[in-house]
Amino acid sequence: MKHSFPLFLTTLLFFLTRISFVFSSTSSNLPLQLISLLTLKSSFHDHHNTFNDWDPTLAFSRPGSHIWCSWSGIKCDKKNNQITSLDLSKRNLSGTIPEDIRNLVHLHHLNLSGNALEGPLQTFLFEFPFLKTLDISLNSFNSTFPPGVSRLKSLTHLNAYSNDFIGPLPEEVVHLPNLEYLNLGGSYFSGFFPKSYGGFAELKFLHLAGNKLTGPVLAELSFLKQLEHIEIGYQNFTGVVPDEFSSLSNLNYLDISLANLSGYLPVGLGNLTKLETLLLFKNQLSGTIPPSFGKLTSLKSLDLSDNHLTGTIPEGISGFKELTILNLMNNNLTGEIPQGIGELPNLEMLALWNNSLTGILPQKLGSNAKLRKLDVSSNHLSGPIPPNLCLSNNLVKLILFSNQFIGELSSSLANCTALARFRIQNNRLNGSIPLGFGFLPNLAYLDMSKNNFSGPIPKDFGNAAKLEYLNISENSFNSELPDSIWSSPTLQIFSASYSGLLGNIPNFKGCRVLYKIELEGNNLTGSIPWDIERCEKLICMSFRQNALTGIIPWEISAIPSITEVDLSQNFLTGTIPSNFANSSTIENFNVSYNQLTGPVPSSGSIFSSLHSSSFIGNEGLCGTVIQKPCGTDGLAAGAVEVKPQPRKTAGAIVWIMAAAFGIGLFVLIAGSRCFHANYSRRFSGDREVGPWKLTAFHRLNFTADDVLECLTMTDKILGMGSTGTVYKADMPGGETIAVKKLWGKHKETIRKRRGVLAEVDVLGNVRHRNIVRLLGCCSNNECTMLLYEYMPNGSLDDLLHGKNKDANLVADWLTRYKIALGVAQGICYLHHDCDPVIVHRDLKPSNILLDGEMEARVADFGVAKLIQCDESMSVIAGSYGYIAPEYTYTLQVDEKSDIYSYGVVLMEILSGKRSVESEFGEGNSIVDWIRSKLKTKNGINDVLDKNASASCFSIREEMMLLLRVALLCTSRNPADRPSMRDVMSMLQEAKPKRKLPGTVGVGDNAIAAIPLAQKANVEC
Repeated sequence: MKHSFPLFLTTLLFFLTRISFVFSSTSSNLPLQLISLLTLKSSFHDHHNTFNDWDPTLAFSRPGSHIWCSWSGIKCDKKNNQITSLDLSKRNLSGTIPEDIRNLVHLHHLNLSGNALEGPLQTFLFEFPFLKTLDISLNSFNSTFPPGVSRLKSLTHLNAYSNDFIGPLPEEVVHLPNLEYLNLGGSYFSGFFPKSYGGFAELKFLHLAGNKLTGPVLAELSFLKQLEHIEIGYQNFTGVVPDEFSSLSNLNYLDISLANLSGYLPVGLGNLTKLETLLLFKNQLSGTIPPSFGKLTSLKSLDLSDNHLTGTIPEGISGFKELTILNLMNNNLTGEIPQGIGELPNLEMLALWNNSLTGILPQKLGSNAKLRKLDVSSNHLSGPIPPNLCLSNNLVKLILFSNQFIGELSSSLANCTALARFRIQNNRLNGSIPLGFGFLPNLAYLDMSKNNFSGPIPKDFGNAAKLEYLNISENSFNSELPDSIWSSPTLQIFSASYSGLLGNIPNFKGCRVLYKIELEGNNLTGSIPWDIERCEKLICMSFRQNALTGIIPWEISAIPSITEVDLSQNFLTGTIPSNFANSSTIENFNVSYNQLTGPVPSSGSIFSSLHSSSFIGNEGLCGTVIQKPCGTDGLAAGAVEVKPQPRKTAGAIVWIMAAAFGIGLFVLIAGSRCFHANYSRRFSGDREVGPWKLTAFHRLNFTADDVLECLTMTDKILGMGSTGTVYKADMPGGETIAVKKLWGKHKETIRKRRGVLAEVDVLGNVRHRNIVRLLGCCSNNECTMLLYEYMPNGSLDDLLHGKNKDANLVADWLTRYKIALGVAQGICYLHHDCDPVIVHRDLKPSNILLDGEMEARVADFGVAKLIQCDESMSVIAGSYGYIAPEYTYTLQVDEKSDIYSYGVVLMEILSGKRSVESEFGEGNSIVDWIRSKLKTKNGINDVLDKNASASCFSIREEMMLLLRVALLCTSRNPADRPSMRDVMSMLQEAKPKRKLPGTVGVGDNAIAAIPLAQKANVEC
């Protein structure tokens, strides 16, 4: 052991000497390249070990081998072995770029895209004299775009797409003489278009979409005669599509979608005969589609959807032989669809829904064998459905609802194996439903309701492999349900209301994931199958208005998640099973107008909270729930009313004595307070007692006197609450803070002062980006002031409901999602990362503040509680409309109480409504209202806020995902509510396919990067 340490030193010295010898015996350039590469490798966080082949061992032993030229991502010049290309894209790298990269002076191509690199972009990246392509897209570089890029005189390709750059667009790029490709989209560049952008010499590709640019679209872009591709949408422009663009004769791609443009479509755009893609959807364009567009015979994709266009569809579109996608939905178009559109040889997608089109569908639609998606719903179309829509089994979506189609369904549709969504409800179709739909391997959504179908219901529905939604309501089948109807392994919703169904309800064998059954308004007979408990996922069942007999199966109460049961208007007999008293999930239970007898379970059951109308029409029912006493053995009918009378008198005497004692105690306390107040005023005057003490939780550049001086500015009051007034205060050093001053000594109560002190204790030790920062606390003997960071965008309540709410932000689903996610992150931190755990206990929109970037900050911890022991609240915790239902009878507050409040907040974000409004009905909150709406057909349309673009199908689906989260969070049973970590996971799964954060952005899964067929709305 004595010789082991010197031996180690000897070995290390030999190794270092060997390396020094290798470096000294190699040319000066090659080791420098090697060192730069190894520095790169060590500087990045390589999460997936993508540098495993960057092994320098051979370079040390064979210095002339240039082994690095064979490493992944590297290319060398074969003549001089200099590194000319470095491609580190999509390696999941994070960190910052080391400065040693500048030593690779011979680079022609540098690609760092698709990683998680962050920080400001370093200017040493602009020091490569031979660099032709620079790709830093899909990273998180922030700050402004740095100066110096004009030094890259050889640069032809600059791609900085989807980063976090802010500030104005860099004008220096205009001085790159060879630049052909410029992509600065998907960041947060703001301000107007620089007019200098009309001065590019060789530019062919311009992508600026998904930033925060304002002002008019730059007409000077028409000077760039080489331009082939313009993509500048997803902004908040003003004005019109420039007429000058008509001179861009080489243009083949023009996208100014979702950009707030108005005015008419320029007639001159019809001169762009090379144009292959024209996307102007989601603007405010009006007027007609110019007939000159008929000259755009090279068009492959035309999307003018979500505007205010009027008039007819130009006949010239029938000549677009290359057209694959035609989207004109959600406009005000009238007239007939040109029949020639049905003969377009390459048409794959046709979306014309939500217009006022008339006439018949082109009868040759689908004859080209390429049609994949057809949506003409919500028009006034008539006539038969074209017979060859699925000629070559390519049709995936067929959406025809809310028209006036007639005739029978073609059997060819029942053999369309690619079909996934088929919606033909609300038409005048007749005949029987052809066999075969149940064998379609991809069919997931089938709605045939509100037609005139008759005859037997196909037995093969039970064989459907992927069918999740099946609605055959409001038809005239006059037949029985097939015995195998519940056997589909994926069926979740089955609706067959008012369809003339006869016979018995089939046994529930094979019922796996079904959670909603609607069979009301039929002629079903027999008893309810006892094996309904096999439907373990069942939430809602409605069998009302049939002719069912027999007893109510107690097995219904054993279904774990059953919430709504409606068995009204039948001929059921027997009693209501007592097992229902043990159910913790049932919210609605209606057995009115049957022939039930016996007592209604009351002890510990939800029935006590139901309206008596849920039980009317059953003469034999009795019990306290319906205020009808049940007779008892050995007791006369009138005895119950006579005997309790003495106890009532005694009770009244006790109450009178208690009231007298209370009044006396109140007078005594009030008198002592008045004496104390007069005594205090006599000796201390009206000034607040000092001295003031400033307790700082962060480094502050102001004093307590600075704060007090600002509070004399009454015009800077931000708001008033139950505990005091909040002021905006501009400190002498330039900082702006918010000051929460507790009500003065005459208004302050002990409870309120304790609440503020609780806020100090909690917030003073919390550090999280989604928790409002408590900067400090000013106090003297009689007053307390809390000093916060100032939130310039007010509260979530202001945003959603305030008089001065920003309509653009309210209408932006991305902003709403970002706020919901931020609040969840803040609460998740309190619940899972704080020790001890913190429960907020008063989460509501007015306590969610928004900073300058619309980042949510949870505030107002006046009733927050550190969960150290299981104790009850001594005062009401929370605000009406946000309090979890269990609190009313347990006074227990834990993390699940916050989860409930968060669910309510989420419902407000989704619906745009307050937690309590008169339209919900007396005693009802937004939770009750939403749950009742979801029971009705198309109730979801009333729930989701149309101002948040809920009519857009992709956004609607994202909102519905968050609505499911909100419903879980507001479950009546606290045990059924998810943890905030689970909520976070669900929110991440529902993340919009657009850049976050920001008002309008484009990111890794950006709209601009999505194929056009997925980009536009397919159905309403």
